[in-house]
Amino acid sequence: MAIMVVLLLFVASSFVGANAFCSHLCDCSTKDAISCKGKSITDISKLSIPSNVTYVLISDTQASELTNTSFGYMPVTLRLYMNNNQFSLITSGVFQKFPLLKSLKMTNSKVESLPQDAFYTLYDLEQLFLEQNALTELDPLLFKDTGNLKNLNLNRNNLVELPPGLLDRLENLTLLNLSRNKLTSLPKHIFRSLVKLRTLYLYDNELKEISSEVFSDLIELEELSLSSNLIETIDKDAFYNLPTLKKLTLHNNSLGTLPDGLFLHLPSLTKLNLYENPLTELPSVLFGRMDNLSELWLYRTNLTSVPNFVFSNLTNLKILRLTLNAQLHSLPSESFSGLNKLAELSLHTNNLSFLNESLFKDLHQLKALSLYNNNLEHLPENILYPLINLHTLYLSSSRIRALPGNFLKPLNNLRGIYLDGNLWTCDCQLKDFKAWLEENTAVVQDYKSLICDSPSALKGKPISEFVAPVCSYSTAQSKSHIFEATSTASTTQSRSHIFEATSPASTTQNTQPDMVGYLATAPYFSDGVKSLLDDPTAVTYNAAPTRPIPPMGTNRNVTSKHNLHSSLFERRFRLQYGKIITYLFVASAVVQLLLILITCFSILKIWELYSYFKSREESVVLLRVLIPVSPASSHTA
Repeated sequence: MAIMVVLLLFVASSFVGANAFCSHLCDCSTKDAISCKGKSITDISKLSIPSNVTYVLISDTQASELTNTSFGYMPVTLRLYMNNNQFSLITSGVFQKFPLLKSLKMTNSKVESLPQDAFYTLYDLEQLFLEQNALTELDPLLFKDTGNLKNLNLNRNNLVELPPGLLDRLENLTLLNLSRNKLTSLPKHIFRSLVKLRTLYLYDNELKEISSEVFSDLIELEELSLSSNLIETIDKDAFYNLPTLKKLTLHNNSLGTLPDGLFLHLPSLTKLNLYENPLTELPSVLFGRMDNLSELWLYRTNLTSVPNFVFSNLTNLKILRLTLNAQLHSLPSESFSGLNKLAELSLHTNNLSFLNESLFKDLHQLKALSLYNNNLEHLPENILYPLINLHTLYLSSSRIRALPGNFLKPLNNLRGIYLDGNLWTCDCQLKDFKAWLEENTAVVQDYKSLICDSPSALKGKPISEFVAPVCSYSTAQSKSHIFEATSTASTTQSRSHIFEATSPASTTQNTQPDMVGYLATAPYFSDGVKSLLDDPTAVTYNAAPTRPIPPMGTNRNVTSKHNLHSSLFERRFRLQYGKIITYLFVASAVVQLLLILITCFSILKIWELYSYFKSREESVVLLRVLIPVSPASSHTA
């Protein structure tokens, strides 16, 4: 009981003492803490900070120096934070009076250098923040007494180099921030003692190359940021001994090429950034087995293509950004082979003019595909068929003129498609696709903003107002522009709508001849002449204002109809006659070619016979061979 009373009296006296000695420039309202700030503070020593506080905050002062007299003995202080001051001079032993200090922050000041023993006896220090000062160099022995340091922040200074041995005593360091300095190189073994380091920030410096040994000892490193440097070359072994690395950023550098197999030994990598580099090509073997890689960013480069199977080891990749590459004109058919779990593929704002029909064959899990801002005038009809889970498709501003009628029909999970800003040709080729658009207006974003670019008669008019003509074959069957003839059952009905006058003031007698002349010259019907010749009643041109045709019983109407049929018959006759002449000419040419070949073959054979008999000029000599008769034979005879 007596012990508890003593403790209570001690705590009460400490609290009363802290408030009793609190300067009027400070705030001591928080237990065990003191906060002193204001431009009226020019000398830290005059604050008479109590010795029994665990947290000291000094900020926004005009104090220009810290000396060994700035603080009294602070036996229980654990955190000392000094932000946004004017310190330019730091003397030796300034922090020796904080034997239990765990966290020290001195940021946004004007400190250009630190004495060798600035952190002398700070054996328990775990966090040291020195960012946003004016440090240009560091003493090699500056951290000799801070072996328990876990976080070291030196970012936003003017460091040009790191002296060898600077970090040799920091075996327990887990985070090192050297970003936003002016480092031009890294000593080979500068990080050799940091076997527990997990995060290393080196972004926004002036590094030009990465050697093979600089990161070789960081066996527990999980995040490495090298972005926004001037890196031109990376040794192929630079990342070989980083088995736990999860995030690597190399964007915004000067990398024109990458060495073969640069990322072969990064099995734990989850995110890789390579964008904003002047890469002209990728090696065919670049990535090893990366089961954890989910994001790859590769935009704003000078790539003209990518090798087949280059991403095939990235079997669990979810997001691939391959955009804003002005030189990227084409992609081989196996570019995305193996990406079976890819959910988002961005190919927008490239210069793609052609896509192979099997390009997306492995992307069965793809949910979002971005192809806008390219030069894709035409797309293969079945290129999207493998994308059975596609939710969103971006095809805006890609100079597309028409799409097949079945282009989107297999995409049952489609929730949104963007098609605005294209150069639609409103003719028979668009008929089936327009029918799909009308059936899926809830999916098509801004359907009414889709505008015809051609023919000239419809330029600038919404596709939604375009009435497709009656065509001989659907684009899904023949992909032609030929107008189809109407059936016999609808002939009578069609005749009631043929060739209406183009002006309400036009007279009845010139309605038919004017339209015949219009059909002969209008680009909209240039591909449908054959169908007109087959059946003059097959076309209904709905773009012209309606006007009733005079009764069929009038002589003038009969004459107009006769003239129309006569004109169409003459055109048909000339067309058939021209075809016959062409066929006869081709047949004659083939026969003549055969005769020439037979003649040449005959001459060759005659010449062979002539040469054979000419070589037989010597006379044939017949020799009689006398065989002697044996005696026995002679006797017998």
